[in-house]
Amino acid sequence: MVDSAGPTALFVVLLLVSCALPLAIGLFLTRRHYPSIRYASPHQTAVCSSFAAILSVGTSAMLLSQDSVSCGSFNVFIYLFTNAGFFGLCVTQLTLVLTFHLTQQLALHNADTKVGEKAKAFATIQRLRRLLTPHSIVAKWVVGNLVWFLPPLAAVDAPLVTNMQSTSIANCLAVPMNVVMNGIILLQILLFIVALVVLSLYLSKVIDNFGLRRHYQVMSRVLASLLCLECLCVVFHTADVVAAYRLRYVVLPLGGIAVVGCQVVWPLLQSRHEAPISMHGHEDHSSKLAVLEDFLATDDGLAAFSAFARLEFSLENVVAWKAAFEFKKKGGGDAYAIYSSYMSVGAAMETNIPDALRQHYHDIFIKHHRRVSQGGRTSTVASVIADNDVQTAINQDPAVFDA
Repeated sequence: MVDSAGPTALFVVLLLVSCALPLAIGLFLTRRHYPSIRYASPHQTAVCSSFAAILSVGTSAMLLSQDSVSCGSFNVFIYLFTNAGFFGLCVTQLTLVLTFHLTQQLALHNADTKVGEKAKAFATIQRLRRLLTPHSIVAKWVVGNLVWFLPPLAAVDAPLVTNMQSTSIANCLAVPMNVVMNGIILLQILLFIVALVVLSLYLSKVIDNFGLRRHYQVMSRVLASLLCLECLCVVFHTADVVAAYRLRYVVLPLGGIAVVGCQVVWPLLQSRHEAPISMHGHEDHSSKLAVLEDFLATDDGLAAFSAFARLEFSLENVVAWKAAFEFKKKGGGDAYAIYSSYMSVGAAMETNIPDALRQHYHDIFIKHHRRVSQGGRTSTVASVIADNDVQTAINQDPAVFDA
């Protein structure tokens, strides 16, 4: 027999550690302007990690009060938050993969001079934009969860549900296991872990500068190890240690802690050595512009700079920087052509800026286009005027190109 003090102490430790997880998630969101966090889709990551934290806190608390919680409620809680958390992680990682792919397509679109290839890249860019809209991401998560939840529920018979509801967690292991349901749930978790591993392989090593790929791979390995432990606990569920310590269920808070540790705590530790992504004045803007000019002066400047993938389509602001820089320093062509390619509504590299500021830049470029088309200025004078217009716009609104 196992002394009851040991399991109780374990559950208390798990609960205390789990209660710290929401604090870590809150700090994670407050530091979302730091690169290691900013590039990891912080809001989606916070939602997924919150499911993991709730699972960890709830399971630990219920294990401490086993006599007052029914086995049925406990299992429903576990099932819902485990699946919701895993599905959220998969959607978040898929978002990162698609965003990295969008980054590469933008670079290819800008570099390719063939009309057919540009049209093909533009169609891909527009499709990726639609897939990465907030509405599309939420729809994938909601619909996917509803479809995913149904098969195991169909495997539960009414007598088993009644029996589980009338039994406390303390006697949960005495309830005859529904082999079909347990098998389906374990298979679902295995498929989730496999999906996370496969998606991590599609996270570009070139574009990933902040360890997102490694975070997901380490997390997948830890979760796979916990799944193996869970399977062993199911097979040997009558063993004294497994039964006394409720190891089948202790795996759950450990999994929640692992998810938050890899997705939240790890980037937080990385962010200690980083400067936040923000621009509060002309001095900051000037220093960034100087760095950008040197960087883009190289032959593969765009491809290299595209490596700093930004979610929420902020990469397109970098592309707009490139357009302004080329126009200013290299005579990058007609200002209206640059506006049409990079800034106009529906452009392949349309920048993610507020409508009011879009109108501001629209006025600048349209005014220059009319000035040139009317023939009232020489091309040299027009270029100087447009150059001044662009520089004036940048000086007035440096935060627009927050790269």
